[in-house]
Amino acid sequence: MDQLHQLAFGAFQVPVSVTQSGGDAPLALVIPALGVPAAKYRQLLAELRARGYHTAITELPGTGTSQPRPHRGADYDYGDLVFTFIPALLRLLERDFPGGPALILGHSIGGQTATLAAKAGLTGSARVVSVASGHIHFRCWDGAQRLYLLAMATLAGTIANLLGYFPGARLGFGGREARGIMNDWSRAIVSGRFPPERRIGPERQTRQPTLHIALSGDPFAPLKAARRLAAIPGGETREVPATYPKGNPHLSWIKNPGPVLDTVENWLSGTQLALPANAAGASSRHASISD
Repeated sequence: MDQLHQLAFGAFQVPVSVTQSGGDAPLALVIPALGVPAAKYRQLLAELRARGYHTAITELPGTGTSQPRPHRGADYDYGDLVFTFIPALLRLLERDFPGGPALILGHSIGGQTATLAAKAGLTGSARVVSVASGHIHFRCWDGAQRLYLLAMATLAGTIANLLGYFPGARLGFGGREARGIMNDWSRAIVSGRFPPERRIGPERQTRQPTLHIALSGDPFAPLKAARRLAAIPGGETREVPATYPKGNPHLSWIKNPGPVLDTVENWLSGTQLALPANAAGASSRHASISD
Protein backbone atom coordinates (compact mmCIF):
# COMPACT_ATOMS: atom_id res chain seq x y z
CA MET A 1 0.00 0.00 0.00
CA ASP A 2 1.42 3.37 -1.08
CA GLN A 3 0.75 6.61 0.78
CA LEU A 4 1.84 10.16 0.02
CA HIS A 5 2.01 12.66 2.89
CA GLN A 6 2.83 16.36 2.80
CA LEU A 7 5.10 17.89 5.41
CA ALA A 8 4.99 21.69 5.74
CA PHE A 9 8.49 22.96 6.49
CA GLY A 10 8.81 26.73 6.55
CA ALA A 11 7.95 27.94 3.05
CA PHE A 12 8.19 24.41 1.62
CA GLN A 13 5.73 21.60 1.02
CA VAL A 14 7.71 18.37 1.25
CA PRO A 15 6.28 15.08 -0.08
CA VAL A 16 6.97 11.96 1.98
CA SER A 17 6.21 8.62 0.29
CA VAL A 18 5.46 5.50 2.35
CA THR A 19 5.06 1.96 1.02
CA GLN A 20 3.80 -0.71 3.39
CA SER A 21 4.85 -4.23 2.48
CA GLY A 22 2.32 -5.90 4.76
CA GLY A 23 2.77 -7.62 8.07
CA ASP A 24 4.71 -6.50 11.10
CA ALA A 25 7.91 -5.54 9.29
CA PRO A 26 10.22 -2.72 10.45
CA LEU A 27 10.27 0.63 8.67
CA ALA A 28 13.31 1.94 6.78
CA LEU A 29 13.48 5.69 6.10
CA VAL A 30 15.69 7.04 3.28
CA ILE A 31 16.92 10.65 3.33
CA PRO A 32 18.40 11.69 -0.05
CA ALA A 33 21.53 13.50 -1.13
CA LEU A 34 21.74 17.17 -2.06
CA GLY A 35 19.91 17.84 -5.32
CA VAL A 36 18.84 14.20 -5.84
CA PRO A 37 15.05 13.66 -6.22
CA ALA A 38 13.39 10.86 -4.28
CA ALA A 39 12.44 9.17 -7.59
CA LYS A 40 16.12 8.30 -8.14
CA TYR A 41 16.01 5.88 -5.19
CA ARG A 42 13.42 3.49 -6.65
CA GLN A 43 15.88 0.60 -6.85
CA LEU A 44 17.12 1.10 -3.29
CA LEU A 45 13.55 1.19 -1.96
CA ALA A 46 12.60 -1.92 -3.93
CA GLU A 47 15.65 -3.75 -2.56
CA LEU A 48 14.76 -2.75 1.01
CA ARG A 49 11.21 -4.05 0.53
CA ALA A 50 12.55 -7.30 -0.95
CA ARG A 51 14.54 -7.70 2.28
CA GLY A 52 11.41 -7.33 4.40
CA TYR A 53 11.09 -3.64 5.23
CA HIS A 54 8.31 -1.13 4.90
CA THR A 55 9.88 1.93 3.26
CA ALA A 56 9.58 5.70 3.49
CA ILE A 57 11.43 8.39 1.57
CA THR A 58 11.30 12.16 1.81
CA GLU A 59 12.27 14.77 -0.72
CA LEU A 60 14.71 17.33 0.59
CA PRO A 61 12.92 20.70 0.83
CA GLY A 62 12.84 22.39 -2.57
CA THR A 63 14.12 19.29 -4.42
CA GLY A 64 12.27 16.92 -6.74
CA THR A 65 8.52 17.32 -6.31
CA SER A 66 8.93 19.60 -3.27
CA GLN A 67 7.90 23.19 -3.87
CA PRO A 68 8.85 25.98 -4.07
CA ARG A 69 12.41 25.98 -5.28
CA PRO A 70 14.76 27.74 -2.83
CA HIS A 71 15.00 31.52 -3.10
CA ARG A 72 15.78 34.39 -0.75
CA GLY A 73 12.37 34.09 0.92
CA ALA A 74 12.37 30.28 1.01
CA ASP A 75 15.50 29.25 2.82
CA TYR A 76 16.81 26.80 5.42
CA ASP A 77 20.12 25.62 6.85
CA TYR A 78 21.70 22.54 8.43
CA GLY A 79 20.26 23.38 11.84
CA ASP A 80 16.74 23.55 10.43
CA LEU A 81 17.14 20.07 8.92
CA VAL A 82 18.60 18.57 12.09
CA PHE A 83 16.46 20.18 14.79
CA THR A 84 13.16 20.76 12.97
CA PHE A 85 12.80 18.80 9.73
CA ILE A 86 14.00 15.37 10.87
CA PRO A 87 11.99 15.40 14.14
CA ALA A 88 8.86 16.50 12.24
CA LEU A 89 9.45 13.78 9.66
CA LEU A 90 9.72 11.15 12.39
CA ARG A 91 6.52 12.40 14.05
CA LEU A 92 4.72 12.03 10.74
CA LEU A 93 5.88 8.42 10.36
CA GLU A 94 5.01 7.56 13.95
CA ARG A 95 1.32 8.04 13.13
CA ASP A 96 1.37 4.78 11.16
CA PHE A 97 4.47 3.20 12.68
CA PRO A 98 4.52 3.56 16.48
CA GLY A 99 8.10 3.96 17.57
CA GLY A 100 9.08 5.33 14.16
CA PRO A 101 11.60 3.84 11.74
CA ALA A 102 13.90 1.04 12.82
CA LEU A 103 16.47 2.15 10.24
CA ILE A 104 17.33 5.63 8.94
CA LEU A 105 19.55 5.48 5.86
CA GLY A 106 20.93 8.86 4.80
CA HIS A 107 22.83 9.52 1.57
CA SER A 108 25.43 12.33 1.54
CA ILE A 109 23.78 15.37 3.23
CA GLY A 110 21.01 13.00 4.34
CA GLY A 111 23.64 11.00 6.20
CA GLN A 112 25.28 14.11 7.67
CA THR A 113 22.02 15.50 9.06
CA ALA A 114 20.78 12.11 10.31
CA THR A 115 24.12 11.62 12.11
CA LEU A 116 23.87 15.03 13.77
CA ALA A 117 20.25 14.33 14.76
CA ALA A 118 21.33 11.01 16.27
CA LYS A 119 24.08 12.78 18.23
CA ALA A 120 21.44 15.20 19.56
CA GLY A 121 19.16 12.34 20.63
CA LEU A 122 16.46 13.18 18.06
CA THR A 123 16.21 9.89 16.14
CA GLY A 124 14.50 7.73 18.74
CA SER A 125 15.48 4.07 18.72
CA ALA A 126 16.34 4.01 15.01
CA ARG A 127 19.70 2.73 13.84
CA VAL A 128 21.30 5.44 11.71
CA VAL A 129 23.39 4.60 8.65
CA SER A 130 25.12 7.11 6.38
CA VAL A 131 26.19 6.08 2.86
CA ALA A 132 28.60 8.06 0.65
CA SER A 133 28.56 10.69 3.36
CA GLY A 134 31.34 12.31 5.31
CA HIS A 135 32.54 15.35 7.13
CA ILE A 136 33.49 18.15 4.75
CA HIS A 137 36.43 19.71 6.58
CA PHE A 138 39.11 20.41 3.98
CA ARG A 139 41.64 18.35 5.96
CA CYS A 140 39.70 15.18 5.01
CA TRP A 141 41.24 15.57 1.54
CA ASP A 142 44.85 15.74 0.40
CA GLY A 143 46.95 17.92 -1.89
CA ALA A 144 45.24 19.87 -4.66
CA GLN A 145 41.84 18.57 -3.58
CA ARG A 146 42.15 20.62 -0.38
CA LEU A 147 42.74 23.81 -2.36
CA TYR A 148 39.84 22.98 -4.69
CA LEU A 149 37.49 22.45 -1.76
CA LEU A 150 38.50 25.73 -0.12
CA ALA A 151 37.95 27.56 -3.40
CA MET A 152 34.52 25.91 -3.77
CA ALA A 153 33.59 27.00 -0.24
CA THR A 154 34.35 30.63 -1.09
CA LEU A 155 32.59 30.47 -4.45
CA ALA A 156 29.46 28.71 -3.17
CA GLY A 157 28.96 31.05 -0.25
CA THR A 158 29.52 34.16 -2.36
CA ILE A 159 27.11 33.11 -5.13
CA ALA A 160 24.43 31.95 -2.69
CA ASN A 161 24.51 35.26 -0.82
CA LEU A 162 24.42 37.32 -4.02
CA LEU A 163 21.48 35.46 -5.57
CA GLY A 164 19.64 34.33 -2.45
CA TYR A 165 20.05 30.69 -3.56
CA PHE A 166 22.74 28.50 -5.11
CA PRO A 167 22.27 27.56 -8.82
CA GLY A 168 23.88 24.15 -8.42
CA ALA A 169 22.30 22.60 -11.51
CA ARG A 170 24.09 25.17 -13.67
CA LEU A 171 27.38 24.79 -11.80
CA GLY A 172 27.44 20.98 -11.63
CA PHE A 173 26.98 20.64 -7.86
CA GLY A 174 23.58 19.67 -6.48
CA GLY A 175 20.43 21.35 -7.73
CA ARG A 176 18.95 24.71 -6.89
CA GLU A 177 19.99 24.85 -3.24
CA ALA A 178 19.09 26.98 -0.24
CA ARG A 179 21.40 29.85 0.65
CA GLY A 180 21.53 28.75 4.31
CA ILE A 181 22.60 25.22 3.43
CA MET A 182 25.42 26.46 1.20
CA ASN A 183 26.61 29.01 3.77
CA ASP A 184 26.76 26.28 6.43
CA TRP A 185 28.47 23.93 3.96
CA SER A 186 31.10 26.58 3.23
CA ARG A 187 31.72 27.30 6.92
CA ALA A 188 32.08 23.62 7.79
CA ILE A 189 34.71 23.14 5.08
CA VAL A 190 36.88 25.81 6.69
CA SER A 191 36.10 25.37 10.39
CA GLY A 192 35.87 21.60 10.63
CA ARG A 193 32.53 21.73 12.46
CA PHE A 194 28.98 21.58 11.17
CA PRO A 195 27.07 24.53 12.68
CA PRO A 196 24.54 22.23 14.47
CA GLU A 197 27.41 20.69 16.45
CA ARG A 198 27.61 23.91 18.47
CA ARG A 199 23.98 23.47 19.59
CA ILE A 200 24.41 19.91 20.83
CA GLY A 201 25.39 20.35 24.46
CA PRO A 202 26.47 17.49 26.73
CA GLU A 203 22.97 17.30 28.23
CA ARG A 204 21.48 16.46 24.80
CA GLN A 205 24.05 13.99 23.55
CA THR A 206 23.23 10.30 23.31
CA ARG A 207 25.41 7.33 22.51
CA GLN A 208 23.49 5.67 19.71
CA PRO A 209 24.91 3.05 17.33
CA THR A 210 25.63 4.52 13.90
CA LEU A 211 27.29 3.09 10.78
CA HIS A 212 29.09 5.15 8.12
CA ILE A 213 29.72 3.47 4.76
CA ALA A 214 32.31 4.88 2.37
CA LEU A 215 32.40 3.84 -1.30
CA SER A 216 35.85 3.15 -2.73
CA GLY A 217 36.81 5.85 -5.23
CA ASP A 218 34.17 8.33 -4.04
CA PRO A 219 35.76 11.78 -4.51
CA PHE A 220 33.05 13.58 -2.52
CA ALA A 221 33.12 11.41 0.62
CA PRO A 222 36.44 9.53 0.93
CA LEU A 223 37.09 7.12 3.79
CA LYS A 224 38.86 9.79 5.87
CA ALA A 225 35.77 12.02 5.63
CA ALA A 226 33.45 9.14 6.60
CA ARG A 227 35.63 8.40 9.62
CA ARG A 228 35.50 12.02 10.74
CA LEU A 229 31.69 12.04 10.44
CA ALA A 230 31.53 8.77 12.38
CA ALA A 231 33.60 10.32 15.16
CA ILE A 232 30.80 12.82 15.95
CA PRO A 233 28.51 10.15 17.50
CA GLY A 234 31.28 7.57 18.05
CA GLY A 235 30.03 5.35 15.23
CA GLU A 236 31.59 2.64 13.07
CA THR A 237 33.04 3.08 9.57
CA ARG A 238 33.20 0.50 6.80
CA GLU A 239 34.42 0.79 3.21
CA VAL A 240 32.59 -0.96 0.38
CA PRO A 241 33.94 -1.36 -3.19
CA ALA A 242 32.13 0.69 -5.83
CA THR A 243 28.92 -1.21 -6.61
CA TYR A 244 28.37 -0.02 -10.20
CA PRO A 245 30.93 -0.06 -13.03
CA LYS A 246 30.08 3.38 -14.43
CA GLY A 247 29.83 6.88 -13.05
CA ASN A 248 30.82 8.46 -9.77
CA PRO A 249 30.45 5.96 -6.87
CA HIS A 250 29.03 8.80 -4.78
CA LEU A 251 25.81 8.55 -6.79
CA SER A 252 26.03 5.36 -8.84
CA TRP A 253 25.77 3.01 -5.82
CA ILE A 254 21.99 3.53 -5.82
CA LYS A 255 21.86 1.71 -9.18
CA ASN A 256 23.15 -1.42 -7.46
CA PRO A 257 22.50 -1.01 -3.72
CA GLY A 258 22.71 -4.71 -2.81
CA PRO A 259 26.33 -4.73 -1.55
CA VAL A 260 25.66 -1.65 0.61
CA LEU A 261 22.55 -3.24 2.12
CA ASP A 262 24.48 -6.47 2.75
CA THR A 263 26.91 -4.40 4.82
CA VAL A 264 24.04 -2.67 6.63
CA GLU A 265 22.39 -5.97 7.53
CA ASN A 266 25.66 -7.46 8.71
CA TRP A 267 26.11 -4.46 11.01
CA LEU A 268 22.50 -4.50 12.22
CA SER A 269 22.81 -8.12 13.24
CA GLY A 270 25.53 -7.03 15.66
CA THR A 271 23.57 -4.11 17.18
CA GLN A 272 20.79 -6.29 18.61
CA LEU A 273 18.19 -4.90 16.17
CA ALA A 274 15.87 -7.65 15.03
CA LEU A 275 16.08 -8.12 11.28
CA PRO A 276 13.01 -8.81 9.13
CA ALA A 277 12.06 -12.47 9.11
CA ASN A 278 12.90 -12.84 5.42
CA ALA A 279 16.09 -10.77 5.45
CA ALA A 280 19.29 -12.09 4.05
CA GLY A 281 21.87 -12.37 6.43
CA ALA A 282 12.86 18.37 19.03
CA SER A 283 11.75 21.46 17.89
CA SER A 284 8.56 22.00 15.82
CA ARG A 285 9.32 25.64 15.09
CA HIS A 286 8.02 25.65 11.53
CA ALA A 287 6.89 22.19 10.57
CA SER A 288 3.43 20.65 10.33
CA ILE A 289 1.89 17.57 8.74
CA SER A 290 -0.97 16.93 6.36
CA ASP A 291 -2.06 14.10 4.05
